[in-house]
Amino acid sequence: MTAASMLASTDRLLVFAPHPDDETLATGELIQTALAAGASVRVIFATDGDDNPWPQRWLERRWRIDASARARWGARRRREATAALAELGVDAAADARFLGWPDQGLTAALMADGDAVAVLADEIARFAPTQVAVPMLTDRHPDHSALRVMVDLAVLRAGVACVRLGYVVHGEKTSANVRPLAGDASYRQRKQQAMLAHTSQIALSRRRLLAWAARTEAFDVAEAGAGAPDRSSDRVRIPHGPDWAFRRRHELLLIVATRAGELRFRGIVPRFPQARPIVLADAQGQALRVEWASDAVIVTLPPLAAPASAIYAKLDRVRPRVIIFDREPWRGAVELLDAANVPAAGRRAAAGLT
Repeated sequence: MTAASMLASTDRLLVFAPHPDDETLATGELIQTALAAGASVRVIFATDGDDNPWPQRWLERRWRIDASARARWGARRRREATAALAELGVDAAADARFLGWPDQGLTAALMADGDAVAVLADEIARFAPTQVAVPMLTDRHPDHSALRVMVDLAVLRAGVACVRLGYVVHGEKTSANVRPLAGDASYRQRKQQAMLAHTSQIALSRRRLLAWAARTEAFDVAEAGAGAPDRSSDRVRIPHGPDWAFRRRHELLLIVATRAGELRFRGIVPRFPQARPIVLADAQGQALRVEWASDAVIVTLPPLAAPASAIYAKLDRVRPRVIIFDREPWRGAVELLDAANVPAAGRRAAAGLT
């Protein structure tokens, strides 16, 4: 089955784009396919892509980028996205929304509180999509993966049953559920024309971006995301990369979603993390214990007021960064250790902590 075969005139496709141009690069053919099938389409832009200094310096012949310059650049990128959507057949005035959230700031917005998730949940509830196109957790750009977590949480809040079509712009599609989009060849040509509307991005990266636009779109259909955990478990295993990567400072970011709300935990991981467990607390003072194994972080959750419906975690490299892309992704389908049924010594052995 292809992703296109899932679309019919009764469908409602909601596309989430972290930045202007992601709507074209990742879903330009999908949007055209949905419209050709008679489906309704709406596009949500999380940011204006205003923290994009090198193309701006090149085109505006300036070095210093201040707040007013970023605002001007963001307005330009909105206009480009509007033109690209028109090329794809979408009337941005009626069927798009620009949220204007901070570029390269979606992880911070996700972890700050639930306000951003509430905005997305309202969009989802009002549009009632049957399909949602959104980045996969494995996309290496932190804005992309953070937006995926936001959307997953928003879908839970809205209580809308929809298929998620996961896409990757930065990185590789690693899921076994990836399905190609069998689109018309003319759609790809039109997609490339839409990409040319993003003149600010084409200026320094024309060959690369047009090559990306020429790739066959493929989507992780009904990606599981953060599976509902075993309700008898209070321990979560978060795989991680080699220890040498943690010579730089990292934060553990963890979100537990329940029917009663979302718990958010964050804290600095010691540079020599095997030395001692650490304790993190959320805004309400609920604490969790973090232990470091050779290939994973083991987290003991606090008692929950309601069963967990989703858990997301990330070992996030602390800014400032020279390279924005992530080494460690957000993880949703985390392995849980059953604390209720496994003796303490056995749990420690399974976690590699003995």
